[in-house]
Amino acid sequence: MASIVLATCRSIASRWKELSGEKNWEDLLDPLDLDLRRYIIHYGQRAAAVGDIFNDEDRLCPCPKEKVFSTACLEKGNKFKYDVTHFFYAGSAEVEPAWFGYVAVSATTDKGKDCLGRRDILIAWRGTITETEWLNDTNINRISASELFGTGTNANVHAGFLSLYTGTRSDCVYTKTSAREQVLDAVRELVNKYQNEEISITVAGFSLGAALATLNAMDIVANGYNKPTGNLTKSVMVTAFVYGGPRVGDTGLNEVFKTLGHHLHLLRTTNYNDPVPKILKGLYKHLGSELKIDTSRSKYLKWRWFGNYPVLPDGSTQEEITGTTLISTQEKITSTTLTTVNGGDYVSAHNMDVYLHGIAGVQKDEFRLVVDHDIALVNRHLDRLEDKYNIPTHWWKGENRHKMVQMEDGHWKVVGRRFYMYCMNKQP
Repeated sequence: MASIVLATCRSIASRWKELSGEKNWEDLLDPLDLDLRRYIIHYGQRAAAVGDIFNDEDRLCPCPKEKVFSTACLEKGNKFKYDVTHFFYAGSAEVEPAWFGYVAVSATTDKGKDCLGRRDILIAWRGTITETEWLNDTNINRISASELFGTGTNANVHAGFLSLYTGTRSDCVYTKTSAREQVLDAVRELVNKYQNEEISITVAGFSLGAALATLNAMDIVANGYNKPTGNLTKSVMVTAFVYGGPRVGDTGLNEVFKTLGHHLHLLRTTNYNDPVPKILKGLYKHLGSELKIDTSRSKYLKWRWFGNYPVLPDGSTQEEITGTTLISTQEKITSTTLTTVNGGDYVSAHNMDVYLHGIAGVQKDEFRLVVDHDIALVNRHLDRLEDKYNIPTHWWKGENRHKMVQMEDGHWKVVGRRFYMYCMNKQP
């Protein structure tokens, strides 16, 4: 196993530019390249970590920067090593302030750098969690993106996404500056620090985080944050890996994307039965290259469709209120009428763990796992695995948490409570 991991590290390290889209993933997506599978799963896990450890009560990260990846259980058996350097937060007039992600750099111990082939600056954005974020997602009105791309731009974008990316809240110490400013300042600092090394910038996000990652990646390149201060002739490659993302802007935004040239690459992964990438068709356009997966073909999964979704008292779903046919109903939605149901067990194609399972096994005409990605992870937040695998449901939090222990190779094992307490007592 160790020799396989080492060989994988060496292969990815030698091919990182190709895997990061230097040629826009030409000949890598169909069939899906084995190294690229692992690469996309890696960045998906880093983006998912934000939502996985998000504290619902205070809307903050529950741990210091140096504990993020251990808290998210991304250290054991993982050769890709990063150090979190910055947290960033978002809030607006419509959205309560909250932790939205982190900026990290492949580890200064050089172990992470060696496995990735360069010094990677990673920006991870989470998806929608809080009630005010759900409400803001429904603000699909078009607004000029001149704040990002200059007064001469013809680009228009989703108003809710842009307001969250650029918004501030003076009533919170974390959001006196916008998420945009926080991330760009961190990127500028790290690009300057590592300018004498070979570096990359990778932006990753799921769902709402995919939309914000798209704006963020374009912003970085369009405004020169991928260039060291005083050395504008050197440009750092910027890649966005986005999962389950909605459309973000109109044809004007697509034109801006095309002008950013070979310094920006975007790969969006979409699941066949996930409606989120399908909404807003006709109003906005998708950007970049697309990797299509279909987890309904997986023999490991019970049949499901979408993911956790908000429901109105009359039974309308988030999918319906974000469609172009119901724009006029947006102002009728209030925080007192919106409730959340655990629809994830019945409609769960829009779930990051399901996405990563799909990436591990998608084939042209079948589903077959070719990456050793633990199937137990599918049930972290869902009841989605076939019962024959005997994996507890919704085990990441709650009463089933004590039934699962992570082994040194990173996989999870079902255990009794006594063994779980023994393992926890051994933790540093």
